[in-house]
Amino acid sequence: MIQPTKENTLYLPIKQSYFDAIIEGTKKDEEREVKEGITSSRYLLKDEQGNLQLNPDVTEQGKKYFVDDYNGGNFPFIPKPYKYLSLAVGYSRERDTALVEVTDITYKQGKLFGNPPKFCWWVQVFHLGKIVEVHRKS
Repeated sequence: MIQPTKENTLYLPIKQSYFDAIIEGTKKDEEREVKEGITSSRYLLKDEQGNLQLNPDVTEQGKKYFVDDYNGGNFPFIPKPYKYLSLAVGYSRERDTALVEVTDITYKQGKLFGNPPKFCWWVQVFHLGKIVEVHRKS
């Protein structure tokens, strides 16, 4: 098993009901909308120049892409290779926390814009595996 590190673990605040469902094994994924700016920087790989790294399997060389491009139904960027989610219920000091394995990261289309679609809101889906540790608040 790969050890959790700051580089391979993403911290996410989460609602108590979703946290409990993940711990119980009834919720198998966690979704987050990818937006330009802070969330794209947290979720997506960047190159040496700080640009989002394009997925060469679904993009054209030399073309400029944005996080809201529909791109024929293919998300144009590569996710950071997170191996774990560090989940925390809310923002208070005393809260439930867990470390959960990420088995895969995929994308699904949210709301589409245009006919035919030109833009869309993309949702990053973290597929969850083993619960590594759980800490319940006192």
